[in-house]
Amino acid sequence: MVTNVKKRAGIFALSCALLITAAACVKSTAASKATIKLNKKTLTMEAGTKKTLKVKTTNISKIVSTKWSTDHADIAGVSSKGVVTANAEGGATIKCVVKYKKNAASKNKKKSLECKVTVLPKSGGSDENKTDENNTDETKSTKVNGTYQIHIQGDDWGCGVDKAILSLDQPVDSVSAKDFTVQETKQTTDWTTFATKEDTLDRKVTDAYLCDAEGRRAEEPSKYIAVELYISPNDGSPFLYDVVGNTNTWSDPYYLTIKLADGAALTSAGKTVSALTINTVPTAKATSADDFTIDSFKATDGTNYNYAFYKPAQDTKTLVVWLHGLGEGGTEKTDPSVVLLGAEAAQLSGEKFQSMMNGAYVLAPQCPTYWMDNDGKKGNYKDGSIQADGTSYYTESLHELIADTVKKTGAEKVLISGCSNGGYMSLVLALKYKDEYDGYVLICEALADSQITDQQLKGIKDLPLYFIYSNDDPVVDPKTCEQPTIERLKKLGATNLHVATTDQVLDTTGRFKKEDGSTYAYMGHWSWIYFFNNESVCDDHKEGAWQWMADLVKK
Repeated sequence: MVTNVKKRAGIFALSCALLITAAACVKSTAASKATIKLNKKTLTMEAGTKKTLKVKTTNISKIVSTKWSTDHADIAGVSSKGVVTANAEGGATIKCVVKYKKNAASKNKKKSLECKVTVLPKSGGSDENKTDENNTDETKSTKVNGTYQIHIQGDDWGCGVDKAILSLDQPVDSVSAKDFTVQETKQTTDWTTFATKEDTLDRKVTDAYLCDAEGRRAEEPSKYIAVELYISPNDGSPFLYDVVGNTNTWSDPYYLTIKLADGAALTSAGKTVSALTINTVPTAKATSADDFTIDSFKATDGTNYNYAFYKPAQDTKTLVVWLHGLGEGGTEKTDPSVVLLGAEAAQLSGEKFQSMMNGAYVLAPQCPTYWMDNDGKKGNYKDGSIQADGTSYYTESLHELIADTVKKTGAEKVLISGCSNGGYMSLVLALKYKDEYDGYVLICEALADSQITDQQLKGIKDLPLYFIYSNDDPVVDPKTCEQPTIERLKKLGATNLHVATTDQVLDTTGRFKKEDGSTYAYMGHWSWIYFFNNESVCDDHKEGAWQWMADLVKK
């Protein structure tokens, strides 16, 4: 009996030991489980207050990094240290992506955490700016100072300042479009009196984001902010149209006033940005035409040309010459970048055109006055209009500049193109130099048919000619310029004549509408828009202007 009792006692003791061991194993397993969570899954806050979210961990060797974000910064912002700022009534989700190591030898792991935030209206009480006990250091305010540079984008109607890149004296944690207000101060023309005045106009901020010094988006806190601005035919142009000189000039002054918007939620290292002071004078100007270099050339007759020049990456034997309209000439408060931005001629350096041409040099000279000038002194500008006689003071000197460029580049194919005044000049070159050049694109060309003799037309009837115009052109009447000239060329048996016409010049991008919702129409004179968008198509042969040019240089 004693033996059985001892045996039972031994079995009981062993069972207890096994149970204790099993319990210990369970306890040990539970203790080794890694957990990561926020100290709050939900927050209810009053607008104007701040609270701190913290990452809580168990059995984690190291938190490598945390990245905080919000889906509605206008309702609840969050700093890089998890300080939540309640900005306006509504709901928002705060996210924190945590990178961590479970132990020293393990690889980095990642986990995304969320907290739902409900923001209530301000109660109006004296404690509306109160914070919780964790915010003592993190909610101290700071003042940020900086400078900015502007970017100018060419577009169908001309150009506009579409971006400002801010350079700050300390990094900010995150930004949104609603954090900023922007105004531009510039010269404008009063079209009732034609007087020049200085205006300050509101600009619409379309986006704002952290970036690097070059404007590329950044995910981490940065000293650089890109502020993108809406541009349109009526918004953002840095040009002043000089009514007296009939030219586009750089507005002087032109500057932006960039401020924090009411309710902005900027933070820097978790501290509220209480003031943002940006120097109003831009430190630099970048444009969509910066692929071009600017240089000058002095002809033997003393004429000095400033010009823009594009050199493609690949070897090529093609040179395209662009001759601008009346508005891009001159020498005061202007430069050849105005030639490229005033009518989006910078598209000629773009990937699509260059690819179709298999590479092409581009020469864009700036006329010291205007191409239709017959004495170089604007002597034929009378009573508000140019009394052209079918000649140009600049014919020989421009021919010399083109020849110099051909020599430097080794170009074997030269295409001449131009609009309005530049279309006039292109046709003058065709009449004088004929097949020295390999083709001519004549856009809303302004050479009156009555000033061209039959003998002159016979000399160019077999040249490659591509006319582009709109029937509603109010500046250059097609009935006195293009149409009769084209009909005469047809009767002479022109062998490579293409004509692309439209009834209007319409916005084909869908970005702009009239008040009644119909398609936005540009001035009928602006038919170069179709050319630079590669939308000019021959009425009869259905060949696009760019493709026609590409085919010419391949022959």
